[in-house]
Amino acid sequence: MLKCLNGGAVHIPIPTLKRGLELCQIGGFDSLAMSPGLIRGREAAEVRDLMATAGVTPGAWGVPFNWRGSREEYDKGYVEFWDQAEAMAAVGVTRCATWILPGSNEMNFDEFGQFHRNMLSPIATVLRDNGMSFGMEFIGPKTLRDSFRYPWVYTMGEMLRVGSEIGPNVGILLDLWHLYTSGGTISDVENLQQERISLVHINDAPIGVEVDALVDNKRRLPGSTGVMPLQEFMDALRKIGYNGPVEAEPFDDTLKDLSEEARLEKVAASMRLAFGG
Repeated sequence: MLKCLNGGAVHIPIPTLKRGLELCQIGGFDSLAMSPGLIRGREAAEVRDLMATAGVTPGAWGVPFNWRGSREEYDKGYVEFWDQAEAMAAVGVTRCATWILPGSNEMNFDEFGQFHRNMLSPIATVLRDNGMSFGMEFIGPKTLRDSFRYPWVYTMGEMLRVGSEIGPNVGILLDLWHLYTSGGTISDVENLQQERISLVHINDAPIGVEVDALVDNKRRLPGSTGVMPLQEFMDALRKIGYNGPVEAEPFDDTLKDLSEEARLEKVAASMRLAFGG
């Protein structure tokens, strides 16, 4: 598995590819989360050389347009997405992911399912044609699920089923937080085919909060509280042979109180702990 730095999830700005690679080297990260902006204006060979020299591999990228918005937004973003996917593939990116809301206030269960099939199948096809897997992230917290009029899919098994309806290259973004809050188990991970995982997120939960009361953006750094079974989760990933990027996604606002240097070191230390040193 690869320790992957995603600056947006840990409040560390990464304005350029060179800065991202520098931060990876300082923090001991093997991989860097990618975006079209990081490689814009550079030849693919130059990007590959910069990353190889730094000893950093490309991680996953997210769908870079608002596929949940208006039809006009979708059509414009989709046209640009073709070129963006080709550019990502040229620099060695093989994984893409997006998050999926666990409900809707406008569409019932069947309508929401059809909406996702309509919007995401074309995206999955572009990614497949560029040799990429596509991970869909299920969202677990009950506090979020209960905010919608019409509940929808929120577990790993359900999301795998939805993904199979969208495309042959579609699996999941597996987040320990969402596994835990959705009632999933380590055995569920052990029974998963590693090829169905496009990306992994790790984190922890605050102490003293019941699982059904957890709020999605109130998380902690991996291993910092011991509430969630981090080591068992990592062991399960090793057992099934997952060798892709693993990102810390704590959404922890206390990191903002630190200097950027201290912030990076704290995140790096949590990743070293998660990976066993």
